[in-house]
Amino acid sequence: MPSASDSAYPRLKANASATELGEIYTPNIFELVFAAESTRKPAPQVGLLLLLKTFQRLGYFVRYAEIPAAIISHIARCADYPDVPKGLDTYDASAARARHMTLVRNFVGVTAYGYEARKIVVDASLQAARTRDDLPDIINVALEELARQRYELPGFSTLLKIARAARSRVNREYQARICETLDATAKQKLLAILTRPSGEPRSLWDKVKREPKRPTVPSTKDLLDHLRWLHEQNVAANAFASIPNAKVKQFAAEARSLDLASLNDMPERKRLTLVAAFILRQVAQSLDDAAEMFIRQVQKMHNKASDALMLYRAANAERTDALVARLREIALAYKAEGTREQRLAAIEMLLAADAEDILALCDAHGAVAGNNYLSFLPSFYSGRRGALFLFLENITLASTTHDRSVTEAIAFLLRHKATRSEWLSITREETRKDGSSEEIVRLDLSFVPDKWWPLVVGNRDRDGSIIRVERRHFELCLFTQIMLELKSGDLAISGSGQFSDYRGQLVSEAEYEDGIALYGKQAGISIEGGAFTEQLRAQLGAAASQADKGFPDNEYLQIENGEPVLK
Repeated sequence: MPSASDSAYPRLKANASATELGEIYTPNIFELVFAAESTRKPAPQVGLLLLLKTFQRLGYFVRYAEIPAAIISHIARCADYPDVPKGLDTYDASAARARHMTLVRNFVGVTAYGYEARKIVVDASLQAARTRDDLPDIINVALEELARQRYELPGFSTLLKIARAARSRVNREYQARICETLDATAKQKLLAILTRPSGEPRSLWDKVKREPKRPTVPSTKDLLDHLRWLHEQNVAANAFASIPNAKVKQFAAEARSLDLASLNDMPERKRLTLVAAFILRQVAQSLDDAAEMFIRQVQKMHNKASDALMLYRAANAERTDALVARLREIALAYKAEGTREQRLAAIEMLLAADAEDILALCDAHGAVAGNNYLSFLPSFYSGRRGALFLFLENITLASTTHDRSVTEAIAFLLRHKATRSEWLSITREETRKDGSSEEIVRLDLSFVPDKWWPLVVGNRDRDGSIIRVERRHFELCLFTQIMLELKSGDLAISGSGQFSDYRGQLVSEAEYEDGIALYGKQAGISIEGGAFTEQLRAQLGAAASQADKGFPDNEYLQIENGEPVLK
């Protein structure tokens, strides 16, 4: 059961610091006058100030015995009483306390907790429970709404009971909505998972709860087979379309903790909801595992190719040194004394014998210049090709941007999976109206990075006409791009958790229109475009002016080559 400390419910500190005493519990002149005019005797006067200052801090009234001694002594001294007035310990039982509570509410402009306040708490808790499941989170929303509407806070137990009732009510509504969406066939399939077939030692529920093995290349087929089976059981996926993701996660977490007997003891409505939610989450987890396997295997290829480049450079250091030495000889021959013809003849003598070998060495070095290890990737690809294609065949990838070049390339690649030729044609022949034919490029290669371009198309000219691609490097380039776009969110997997379409988490237009006015008020910003821009411009101008004024005296800030440098 959550306690007040788990939420934002305000409480008094047992040991208030001197700073807190000075900033929070020191009455100002208006409050001292208010207490003096409302009471005549020392004990009620200090008692009234204690009620006032603690209420300002907490939003509800506490008894004298609950107030730390340091706060009592501090407020008494502020009221010009060196010692705590006698009789203050009986203040809670006095008739003056109830009258003082009314005075304090009027002074700070807060309404006592009653029917209207309870209705606010219930409405706020119900609204919060639709997207939250933790009771402290629901209580915090109710606290914020009471404070916004200037109502006194009730006891924590009252808020806890309302939050628990609101959560139960919302969960029952969601469960009923989900069950109404399911047809008889779907219900029967879900209930069958919770039965143990005759002669079988385990139920299908145990298979659903099975945790996947660590995703590796050898286990890829098993992982994807299990994913396909989960998809067959995932008959209630559409029923959760209008259910907040936080609720689905909570239903799934509850289902994970239950065994078969516990689930079968529940009402059918709750049982179906928990099972369906858990299957939905298991599908999402399996999709995440498959994507992680794909990313890990492509990244591992790149790491191995990078290591191979380092080994290649170490093994060919002498060859590189020889090329540099030959270049030095050519430069010396060019700068030697003599006529132009004599110098060219000297250079020709240096190159004539092994010009072809020098060109080959230069091409080999140029292929790996600038840490370009891409030409080493094919050496580590053959053992992973099947697993990577298996991923693409079983997982549907969708672009989250307007660029469809990668998804179109994936479809092209899958159509040519069985091809073993070195080059793939990316054109098709179409017949014009006049009967003549023309070659139409059917693949957009704009996604291919510059480093990959020579390897994929065979030349460095990006503006030329491309009619074919080198198959292995095209596959490797596309797999690499898929990995990068999965990690960046430009590619999404429907039904996944980690790799789902991020746009589904954005605020909808309706939510924006409903909440923008309150947000602007709470944040202290204008919600009108022009006024908001002017407000930001004014803030920037003030900050720049302040920085300019402080620059001469700031020993740590210097302008070097036109750029500010903060030491």
